[in-house]
Amino acid sequence: MFGGPALAATPPADEMGALFRQILANPADTGANLAYARAAERRGEKRKALATYERVLLNDPGNREAQDGLARIRRAIEPAWTNITLSTGMGYNSNPLQRPDSASRPDSVFGLIDARFRDERPLGWWRWRSEFAAGGVLYDRTSSMNTGYVLGSVGPLIPVAGPFAARPIAIAGYRWLDGTDLYGEIGGGLELEGRFQGAVQALRLAAVYRDYGADWSSDTGPVVDLEGRFSFPSLMFGSDALFVRPRVRWSDVGSVPTPFLPTRFEAGRYWEIGGRIDYRVALSDWATAGVGLGIYQRWFSDAPTTGGDNREDTYFAPGANIAFSDLLTDSVDLQVDYVYQTQTSNDADREFDAHLVMGRLVGRF
Repeated sequence: MFGGPALAATPPADEMGALFRQILANPADTGANLAYARAAERRGEKRKALATYERVLLNDPGNREAQDGLARIRRAIEPAWTNITLSTGMGYNSNPLQRPDSASRPDSVFGLIDARFRDERPLGWWRWRSEFAAGGVLYDRTSSMNTGYVLGSVGPLIPVAGPFAARPIAIAGYRWLDGTDLYGEIGGGLELEGRFQGAVQALRLAAVYRDYGADWSSDTGPVVDLEGRFSFPSLMFGSDALFVRPRVRWSDVGSVPTPFLPTRFEAGRYWEIGGRIDYRVALSDWATAGVGLGIYQRWFSDAPTTGGDNREDTYFAPGANIAFSDLLTDSVDLQVDYVYQTQTSNDADREFDAHLVMGRLVGRF
């Protein structure tokens, strides 16, 4: 059951006094301590409840109610915080148009900027987290790939069990491409997160309704994602970590039969399964290196190939990166990435490969 409002009405002060006298008579009385902690929580006296849950766990380390209460109170009294991250840099893409024919595909230099805002603070019974991102990529030779985006989500962190919290979220986003609206989306979802094996682990189910602009062959429809974020620090020794991000996606975005549009973007109806795995290791106090792999398999239901079969794509993207911490100041890092992208398909027009090299300055505020 969700914590917070599920607790009973505020108890009177004399009830608190009677419970406290029971504890004085027998400090190891688990029942009296838990009753006092519940009463203190209902009165909003979080630090008294925290100390009482800690006292219960000293005498009864496996007590589940005390464990859940301690995690709930610690989350509630954590101070508000705000993180802002700004990234800017340049890169090179050998095939930004993702063309299969190497003789007809231009390469391009690009510039990028990305700003991310993350805020968490107590409001009412729960803590609320807000996350927003905005940015864009501009190409010098392939301006039709110029893109920008604004994304956001907001929702409360509701304790459910021990260190775990559920976060119902509202989601909205907008993206443009080639100087015109690509799509807008709105929806919601549910995240479950908690600390396990020394790191925050999370699972997120999100559904949005996406509406593509009039200049594209895609129409409207739902997109549903089930994603995980799992971290495993100190995997082989103290300075390394493994990050795993699986994803399953279902898209039911239809297509508009307008073959003479001057520009075209195809979303389609498909299932996708895949994800990313990254391994990073600290080389020193100021340098971290990593390798990673992204792989996704997509099965379309309304995109036939020339031979009449339903289209199937396999996307494969290995890469490597190195980051230099506090390079210019205490809060600015330099990160250099290389990624090789390749896609195979039973539709020859959808096959491509590309090399990406990118350098970014990342500031944290």
